Amino acid sequence: MNRPLAGLKRFVTIAVGYVAAVLTSILVPVLLITLLEGIEYGNWSLVFTFDWLGSFPLAVLTVAVCALLIVGPAILLAERLSLRGWFYFAVTGAITSIAFGVLVPGSAGGFVFNPGFLGFLATAGTAAGSVYWLLAGRKSGRPMQRDAG
Repeated sequence: MNRPLAGLKRFVTIAVGYVAAVLTSILVPVLLITLLEGIEYGNWSLVFTFDWLGSFPLAVLTVAVCALLIVGPAILLAERLSLRGWFYFAVTGAITSIAFGVLVPGSAGGFVFNPGFLGFLATAGTAAGSVYWLLAGRKSGRPMQRDAG
């Protein structure tokens, strides 16, 4: 495989991993909130009241663009230094999620400095970082394959 093709393949892998991590960072809180509401109040309908067609695509776009400003340098660093450990991506995801929740206006509502909510954000970020690691992070910075000839 020639270098440009290997580089393009790596870029696509990173992009797919990033989009999957963004989706995870949105779906995990929705599912956790639904679970908490269901256990505490017996209200399991929250997942059906979420506007999947209206606000979900906008949420994905917003999180993808804003979080890339925070996590982009960490991904570049991982690629440059060949950082492949799960812990790096899990912690990076947690920090990104907390930073996103605190820095992006309106993303966290009025709960920004509630330690429980910050833990909630960290859980979502850890899950997102783990998904990224599974899809792209395990092979960070892998040397591109060269032609045998």
